[in-house]
Amino acid sequence: MTYKQRVLHFFRSLAQAALISIMLASCGGDGDDPPASPEPQTMTTTTAASVPVEKSCSNCGALDAHTYSGSGIGVWESVNSTSSAVEVPISISGLNGQEVTLVFTNQTGTPQVMPTIAVAARNYSFVAEQLRLDDSTEALKRRISNFNRDGWRVHAKEQSYAPRYSLSPSRLDNGSVKIWYLADDTTRSTTLVRKLMTADGTIVNFWVETTELDPTKVSQAVLDTLAGDFVSPGKIYDMLNSIGGPVWGPHSYSDLISGHDQPIDIVIAKFTKGSEMAGYFYARNAIKRESEPYSNESVSLYLNSEEMYQSGTYGLNYMRSAMAHEAMHMQNFYRRGISKGPEYQFEIWLEEATAMMFEDFVSQTIEKNFNTIRDVRFTNYVRFGGRIHNCSLFDWDKASTCNGYSIWGTLGGFLNRQLGLSFYKHLLTNVSSTDSMAVLESSVRDRAANSSFQQELRHFAATSGALMKEPAPVGFGFPLREEGGFVLPEINAGAFLNDRSQLSMVPAELHPYANVPVVREHVKGMYSETVKIPPHSSLSVVIQ
Repeated sequence: MTYKQRVLHFFRSLAQAALISIMLASCGGDGDDPPASPEPQTMTTTTAASVPVEKSCSNCGALDAHTYSGSGIGVWESVNSTSSAVEVPISISGLNGQEVTLVFTNQTGTPQVMPTIAVAARNYSFVAEQLRLDDSTEALKRRISNFNRDGWRVHAKEQSYAPRYSLSPSRLDNGSVKIWYLADDTTRSTTLVRKLMTADGTIVNFWVETTELDPTKVSQAVLDTLAGDFVSPGKIYDMLNSIGGPVWGPHSYSDLISGHDQPIDIVIAKFTKGSEMAGYFYARNAIKRESEPYSNESVSLYLNSEEMYQSGTYGLNYMRSAMAHEAMHMQNFYRRGISKGPEYQFEIWLEEATAMMFEDFVSQTIEKNFNTIRDVRFTNYVRFGGRIHNCSLFDWDKASTCNGYSIWGTLGGFLNRQLGLSFYKHLLTNVSSTDSMAVLESSVRDRAANSSFQQELRHFAATSGALMKEPAPVGFGFPLREEGGFVLPEINAGAFLNDRSQLSMVPAELHPYANVPVVREHVKGMYSETVKIPPHSSLSVVIQ
């Protein structure tokens, strides 16, 4: 049995809830390994009279700082803003067999020493299989994301703009043949199969590798679906414009292709054998060929044809979502890197987060029965072994143990539902800083003046660490949200309670912006325990 067959067999046994999620991770790639974090400081402990555990939800199962109502979900919280670990006594009465989850969250970009705490590991029949992507695929993804973020800067010389036009779209008709370079520098011969126009007059060309045009591969029905998803009124292209502005346009960079009358090319090709990419946007294709010999001199995104027909309806739905994902990368590149300057490009974690957040917003418009955050990202975040535990927000799939797509897809879905469309729009266009975390923080505060990214992170950690059932208290959970014509479906984290695993022991350190949950099962009467909170970290107590 091949690698991919083993993976498909594994997921089908789980009702295909998370099929090909890691294999089909949308690109931008993994980026450079982040700079080494400072070493955690030696931990000292103080008594924490100043940081009591307090009720942190309203109209919920928490009656006060020391009382649970006996039903529903109660949330309590304690924040340690000092540079020493603090000892916090917890005492909550009123339980009758509920589960208590303690969630420790690092509120900083520096690792913190994790105090010792008893952990009762739970054994499940579910066995999580650690999936690793092919090294060559990872290297190619890093190459693409690095170039999109930093590599193209060598071409970013602001000079007086002289228009230069590629092959005029008017000269192309269905049936035209063109050779395209893929990201690995190999070529594919393709046929133009759809030439369409958006409401604002932009030409959108769909090209398919000629040998993949087949009723059993990339069929006419598949092409109709993809073309309709992208070009039809109110679908992906119109959503891109309404949320974040134009995909391409005027600029002052002499090394880039013209900023006028450029079509959008969507190239569907069979990627190199063994590639686990669903698709990609590669900024080098927007650079003139005399500067980048392998440039396609086009505003284009690329989709892996095999994934459209090898994994049935689920695979096609994933690829429909991937097309939206890559389109956001394309728009981010123009809106931020070109229009504002290379220094405003997002770091890899926020670049990918915004692309997955766009998938979330468009999902119900292109397929009501499929949402990648609910059906792929969150499912993997919960089910794949230790990935829910102690994963830094900045450690983008460095060793395939903390999958950035699962982490940021899940967190992005949480922020979408809690803060809404106005937050997302603000984030996309926010150039208040060149530091991605500062940009994220300012966008959170713009939408919720009394909140902060740290608070949202605490609420997310409590939600995902405890796997809160729906309906969760206000400010927690993944509730249904309908806004501005967009529908974000509810994600019931509690439905995964029987699938999650627990650590056999807490880690030596709590990674940057990471969280670690510890569970106490079937507690009756009074829950009482004294725990230590690491420096600059928080403790959330969830009872349900």
